[in-house]
Amino acid sequence: MNDDYDYRATFDLSQGDLKAIDQALALLEEKFSILDEAAEEDYPEALPFFPRDEVFIRKAIPVLRREGDVFIDDPDVEVDEVRGHMLSIAQLRPRLRRLRELVGRGEANVLTLLNEAYDACAMGVLTLDRVRPRLTELPSLREAMSCRGPNVMTLLPKAGDTSLLDPSELRELAGGKDQGQGGAA
Repeated sequence: MNDDYDYRATFDLSQGDLKAIDQALALLEEKFSILDEAAEEDYPEALPFFPRDEVFIRKAIPVLRREGDVFIDDPDVEVDEVRGHMLSIAQLRPRLRRLRELVGRGEANVLTLLNEAYDACAMGVLTLDRVRPRLTELPSLREAMSCRGPNVMTLLPKAGDTSLLDPSELRELAGGKDQGQGGAA
């Protein structure tokens, strides 16, 4: 991360910005809800697709349409359906690429910020250890810092306020408790 980077302005999003993002995500979730969850067995092992396969499909469509009575033996083959699939791919691919790039940049930023926040907290715990060795929270802070136990949850308020954690982080913490793993970034 750039040393001149102002961490306080990482994401200066207004409530309107957040609402617009949430609406865009809701639209994407709605549109993608018709898709099945892909399982590993759904992917044909012996049939990887490459760019040349897409070129073949695009070149074959007009030939199949023009010479359908010669080439198409299967009544289930609909050239217009194949053409529709290719149009969907053309619409989705650039947007999915942009989403992947944004997710990658966002994840990298989250990891960098978590690393810096963890380092700052660790330095603070070390300072507290020198200044106030009888601090009651110090054992759980030290345990969380050293990744020796699942007591990161003890650092949350007594009411269990997990509002700053997203659901995947909560699942990871719950899974870490079961496996006896710590919860540091």
